[in-house]
Amino acid sequence: MGPRTLSTRVAFLAGFLTLGGAITHSYILIRSQRRSILAEVVHGSENLAEAVRLAIGYEMLANRSEAIQDAIQAVGDHAGVARVRLIDKKGRISYSSRPSEIGHVIDKRADGCIQCHRATDPYERLDQQDRSRIYDDAEVGRVVSTIAVIRNEAGCAGVGCHQPPAQKSVLGVLDVTVSLAPVQARLAASTRNAVLLSLAAVLIITGSLFFLIQQVVRQPISRLIAATRRVSAGDYAVHKVDSAGSDEIGFLARSFNEMIESVQTSQQDLEQKLTQKAEELRSAQFQVVQAEKLSSVGLVAAGIAHELNSPLMAIVTFAHLVQRRLPPDSQESEDVRMILREADRCAAIIRTLLDFSRDQSQAPEVELCEVPAMVEGAVKILGVELRGHGIEIESTIAAGIPLVDANAVQITQVLVNLLINAMHAMPEGGRVTITVDAVPKTLYEAVRLPPSSSDTLIRVRIRDTGTGIPDENIGRIFDPFFTTKPVGQGSGLGLSVSHAIIERHRGRILVDSDGSSWTEFTLLIPAAQQPLEIRTQ
Repeated sequence: MGPRTLSTRVAFLAGFLTLGGAITHSYILIRSQRRSILAEVVHGSENLAEAVRLAIGYEMLANRSEAIQDAIQAVGDHAGVARVRLIDKKGRISYSSRPSEIGHVIDKRADGCIQCHRATDPYERLDQQDRSRIYDDAEVGRVVSTIAVIRNEAGCAGVGCHQPPAQKSVLGVLDVTVSLAPVQARLAASTRNAVLLSLAAVLIITGSLFFLIQQVVRQPISRLIAATRRVSAGDYAVHKVDSAGSDEIGFLARSFNEMIESVQTSQQDLEQKLTQKAEELRSAQFQVVQAEKLSSVGLVAAGIAHELNSPLMAIVTFAHLVQRRLPPDSQESEDVRMILREADRCAAIIRTLLDFSRDQSQAPEVELCEVPAMVEGAVKILGVELRGHGIEIESTIAAGIPLVDANAVQITQVLVNLLINAMHAMPEGGRVTITVDAVPKTLYEAVRLPPSSSDTLIRVRIRDTGTGIPDENIGRIFDPFFTTKPVGQGSGLGLSVSHAIIERHRGRILVDSDGSSWTEFTLLIPAAQQPLEIRTQ
C-alpha cells in the first residue's frame, strides 16, 4: 500500500487532525496550568509577605532592629525564597536577607519597582492593587516579587519614631522575592508529559484508525477491485463478494453482486440466443443445400419414373394378355410369370422414385400421434415376413411417452424401412430389439438437432444382430441411390427417404454399428408442445 491509497491518506489526515487537536489541547491545558500554578505561587508569595509583615510588626513597634533583621534573615534563608528586604519611602534598604545591600538606595526604574512607579517620575505612586510582579533577576533568574505596604500606625508615632499618620501614612514597603525555578521545572515537566501523551495519543489513534480502515474499508474494496478486474478481463464467473456489512461498503458489494448476476444472466441469455440462431442458420443452410441436392435428384427421379411408367404398363398389360393364351403348366407361361414379377418389381421402384421426388417438395400434414402405436403398427405390417425369416422381435416401451406432432403414415413408413433393412441384414435370422423412451434434449447436445421449442425428445432405437455396416459406408448410407445390396435387390432410396421425413419432423436419425455383428438406428423426434395444428414447412 503506497501513500496514495485511500486507507493511508485517511490515516495520515486523521493523524494530522489528531496531532493538531492534541497540540491545541495541550497548549490550552499547559497555558491554563501555567496560569494556575503562577496564581498559586503569587498567592503564596502574598501570604508569605503578609506573614513576614505581621511577624516584624511588633518588633518594629518596639524598635528592635536586631530582631527585625533576624526575622527577615530567617525567612530569606528558607528554601525557595530568593530575598526579603524592608525598604523605606525614599528607596533605601533598611533591612535585607542579604546584609551586603543594606543601606543601598534601589533604582525605582528597575524591573522590581517599575510596576509601582512611573518611569518618568519614579517617586510618584501608582494607584494599583496588584503588588506582585514577575521579572528576571540578574542573580536568581525568574522570580515573583510581592510587596507589602508598611503603614504608619498610631503606635509608631506615639513612641516618637515617626510623624503622626495624618502627616505620613506610609513608612515603607516589605519586598519578598520568591524564585520561580521550581515552578518552571514543574511547568517544563508538565509540558514534556503533555507532549509525550499527545504524541502517544496521535500514534494510538492513527494506528487504530489505519487498522480499522484496513479491515473495514481496504480489504472489501480490494476484493471489489480484484473482482472488477476479472470482469473487465471477460471472466464473468466471479465468486460473490462478501456483503455482510450494513454500511456503504456492504451496499456497494451487494450492488456489485447484483450487477454480476445480471451480467451473467444476460450473457447466458445471449449465448442461448446466439446458439439458437446459429443452429437455425446451420439448419437452414443444411436444408437449403440438402433441398437443392435432393431437388435435382428428385426431378430426375420423377422424370425417369414418369418415362418408365408408360412402357412398363404396356409390358404388364400385354404380358397378362399373352399369359391367358398359354397353358398354365407350360414353360412359356412360367416365362411370362417371371416377366410379370420383374415388371412388378420395376413398378415398386418407380413408386419409390415418385415418393422420393414428392417428399422433397411436399410438406407433411401433422397431427398428435402416439409413437408406441406407430411402432406397433410397423411391427404388425412386417410381422409375418419377419417371422418367416427367423427374426425375433423384442420391444421395450416406457410408460408415459409424450405425444408428437407428426404424420403417422410417414413415420410408420420410416419404421418399416428400418425394419426391412434389419431383415435384409440378417438373412440367416436373428433378433431385432426396439426401445421407445423419452429423454431430455440436453442428452444429445453434441447432435445438431434442428431448432425446436421442445426440451424433450422421443427416442426410438432399432437394433439388429446382423452383419453391421463398415465404417467407410456409415457416412454414406443416407445418400440417395447408395446401397451395398446386390444389383436388383435395392434402389438405395429407402434410408434417404426416411432421413428426409425425420428432418421435416424437426428430428434426427442416427446410426451406429460395430461393422460386423450389430447395427442400431436411433430416431429422435421432439415431443409436442402445443395443440393439434396443421403446419407447412
